[in-house]
Amino acid sequence: MGHTISTVTLGFETTKDGWLKTVGGRTLQFRRVRSRADFEGCERLQREVFGVSQTDLASFSIMVVIPKTGGEVLGAFDGERMVGYIQGYGGFVSRQPRLISDLMAVEPAYRGGLGYALKTLQAAVAIEAGFPEMSWTVDPLRAANARLNFERLGALCNEYGENLYGEDFAGGLYGGLPSDRLIVTWRLDSARVVSRLLDPYTPLSLKAVAEIVDGTPNTVSPVRIAIPSDIDTVLEADPTAARDWRFRLRDALNDAFARGYAITGFAGERGTPVGYYVLDDKK
Repeated sequence: MGHTISTVTLGFETTKDGWLKTVGGRTLQFRRVRSRADFEGCERLQREVFGVSQTDLASFSIMVVIPKTGGEVLGAFDGERMVGYIQGYGGFVSRQPRLISDLMAVEPAYRGGLGYALKTLQAAVAIEAGFPEMSWTVDPLRAANARLNFERLGALCNEYGENLYGEDFAGGLYGGLPSDRLIVTWRLDSARVVSRLLDPYTPLSLKAVAEIVDGTPNTVSPVRIAIPSDIDTVLEADPTAARDWRFRLRDALNDAFARGYAITGFAGERGTPVGYYVLDDKK
């Protein structure tokens, strides 16, 4: 297989309207979102998946100008129904081109593969548009996202945003927790990322990190920091415990980043109490 990230090397079949790919046993259509009806599908997914209010919604009037920045809004469709979408703005940071991947929403029945497909399609479209790097924010308490971002995609993180969107953001999903976020960086032209997307890769297992030291002592690398395997279950059963996790993890990651560590991996399995971020100071 070639070592250039593109829709072809990522397994997408090009059609006159976009691309086709089989995900989770379903052949889905992917296309650039341009029509008002499709943008309304994006709004629907935001409401259903994130529980956002009208105030927090990225509406049609915002999304319709995204292609003018060099970015894209990309939708995934099962027949006529939009079942997932992703959007990203193009721009420059320190005079270098960067695509900011702002939102991704996937219907629950299509999780376990569609998020990865959307993210990799976004990468191929970004590279074609001239963006060698992408960045996005993600809740550090969500193990499924950690597994996707740091294991399957090969992204890195050494920046933490405290209560980035306020405590009222997506209350139906986050239960009024402070909206802390990791600021994730994905260098699309790095050997690490190209290898993760195009070559076979076995994600870290809990067994593989069993002997790694907890916390961030200055003389040890790598280290690990725990998060709950299912924060939604914790939120439902004990909101106070979920809030404690938020502040404990905030302190641990801020300390680690200040010491020069970066998140480079994640080990976790469904059905276990916790998973672990793996951090290295030799990134």
